Amino acid sequence: MLFRSLQMSQGLESAFSLENVERGVVIHFTDRVLFDLGKAELKPEAKEVLQLVAQELKAWPNHIRVEGHTDNLPIRTAPYPSNWELSTARATEVLRYLIDVGGLAPERMSAAGYGEYRPIAPNDSEEGRAKNRRVDIVLLRSGLEVSEPAALLRFN
Repeated sequence: MLFRSLQMSQGLESAFSLENVERGVVIHFTDRVLFDLGKAELKPEAKEVLQLVAQELKAWPNHIRVEGHTDNLPIRTAPYPSNWELSTARATEVLRYLIDVGGLAPERMSAAGYGEYRPIAPNDSEEGRAKNRRVDIVLLRSGLEVSEPAALLRFN
């Protein structure tokens, strides 16, 4: 798989993990690789990683969904009154970078924010919460893109 060779050749084993699931290939970006805690601005080193990943994504024809996730600790800041806003802002930030800098076609992309509601580990320890603070890039399996909303071609 292209992404595994990218991990090995660029020393990115700790930056992201890969999972092949029913809905497609999921790239899990680990805690604090892309963002500082409670923030949605990409870190400079995150941009380098995303640029490499974007080059690999160009080789895939599949629809790509960027998903933001948080732990269950409440956040109440001016820009992010809840984990919903933080997770959505992070997903959108990655999506914009992949389109604007990575050169991916916007019609192949979508973003979703799930807040704390799709954990992959229990939130009862710092280790579990760290696993849940993530951004996933999902390469949807062929045929699943039909579940994504299509552009309305009717105009009044």
